[in-house]
Amino acid sequence: MPLSHQETLLREYDAAVPALQAFGEGLRADLVAWLRDEPGLKVHSVTARLKTRASLAAKLARPDRSYASLWDVTDLVGLRVIAYFEDAVDRIARLLERRLAVALEHSIDKRRRTDASAFGYRSVHYVCRVGARAEAPLGEAACFEVQVRTVLEHAWAEIEHDLGYKAQDVIPDETRRRLSRLASLLELADQEFVAIRTGLDAYAQALPDRIAAAGDSVALDRLSLVPLLDCAEVREVDHDIATALGKELGTDPFFPRYLLRMLASTGIRSVEAARVGVREHRATIASLVKPYFAFAFRTWSLSPDQLPQVLRGYSLFFLAHAVVLKASTLRLDKVARLAALYRELDYPDDERAAQRVAGMLVDAFGDVA
Repeated sequence: MPLSHQETLLREYDAAVPALQAFGEGLRADLVAWLRDEPGLKVHSVTARLKTRASLAAKLARPDRSYASLWDVTDLVGLRVIAYFEDAVDRIARLLERRLAVALEHSIDKRRRTDASAFGYRSVHYVCRVGARAEAPLGEAACFEVQVRTVLEHAWAEIEHDLGYKAQDVIPDETRRRLSRLASLLELADQEFVAIRTGLDAYAQALPDRIAAAGDSVALDRLSLVPLLDCAEVREVDHDIATALGKELGTDPFFPRYLLRMLASTGIRSVEAARVGVREHRATIASLVKPYFAFAFRTWSLSPDQLPQVLRGYSLFFLAHAVVLKASTLRLDKVARLAALYRELDYPDDERAAQRVAGMLVDAFGDVA
């Protein structure tokens, strides 16, 4: 008994599976490399998938479609690029249009709706011709699909698919309204994330001028820490520390999150307070470096020889210690204050360990502090 046209196409698909898989993975690797070369463009993920035999069979069986050959099915191989931000989708789309043979007549931007009041699935779908990328048994006429969307758009698409509501006419009106409201919130969230990122970029760019004009009003955070490390006072003391340890001063910052918590715990919460502190305690900071590393080697086997370079902002680490140690002349009080600092940062669940380390450090510093 002769095979049906559908079964013939499915058997062709079975034979082509290895070539399709290899093609998809090769294309995914190329796309990852292209995206990596785009300055400032970060994506969440790039994935490739091969249409399953069951899905292909269902597509071939649809009464409203007909396929003369297997290669008339344009999504046998599909790639998906998930971006973090909405404005990255257009950048990725431009890259795809430069690099791939896009079949514009079959491609669609589902973000562009004719009904401005409608909300729902949003994604850019490109259908591309294999062309010069053809691999046996693929022909140049074969196509593949690339989808581009944001993390939130992807979340919506996955949940929509899981809920299984594709036929809008079978959904109760109240459910449709709720889904529409939810889709609109996700769309708004995408726009707000872009606006927040743009605002943070503008804030960071303005920080050097703000610090120069009114440093005392600029709070210390991950963004303001960057220009603080470039201030003359901090650079000079960082160089002092590097020289004392016989090391080069590197370009990477000292662990920012830890450093900010340490400074806040000692009452240093603004850029100006940090700059004033570095100037006032410069001599003390310099005197703490060698005793600290002598203690660190005895206690944790940490030696300056293990440091490839001195991290920028190390001066602020020692500034926090100097502020705590200079707050009192009593050694017992110094231990208590230092123990409180270490309990806050390193030993939140071990008060005795914090006390022990603080006592050993005060002994190590001796009359220096």
